[in-house]
Amino acid sequence: MSQYKLKVNGREYGARVLELSPERARIEVEDQIYEIELVEIGRRPDAAVLPQAQSAGVSPAPASPATKKIPAPGGAMTAPLPGLILKIDVKEGENVSAGQLLLSMEAMKMENQINAAHNGVVRKIFVAEGDSVGEGDPLVEISRPEMTTL
Repeated sequence: MSQYKLKVNGREYGARVLELSPERARIEVEDQIYEIELVEIGRRPDAAVLPQAQSAGVSPAPASPATKKIPAPGGAMTAPLPGLILKIDVKEGENVSAGQLLLSMEAMKMENQINAAHNGVVRKIFVAEGDSVGEGDPLVEISRPEMTTL
């Protein structure tokens, strides 16, 4: 596809883009092929750079360390879009009702309200005001109420 010169820590590398999609890219850097996950700004990456094939005697370009995405627990409300946490309206241990405002976040230059999906108790708050979150990141975990019989 396209050829580039990459400069990393003062060292130049020849690079060629082999495949490119909105989520992934395959690039060749100094005879080493890398599968790269493209992560939108504000979203936590699941993986950084994964070497696919190794050539003898060639040192690959330095890769940034990968960070693991926190899986959302079963009762967790998750971010619908990447954004910024503006205000948290509940505390851990607080009883909440379905539809109650949990927090406000800014996403795509609009304020979005995240409301409780069901009645329960706020078990864990995963974010703080001012945090940037990615789509699907856990925000607040709400325990489900005990089931009773009539």
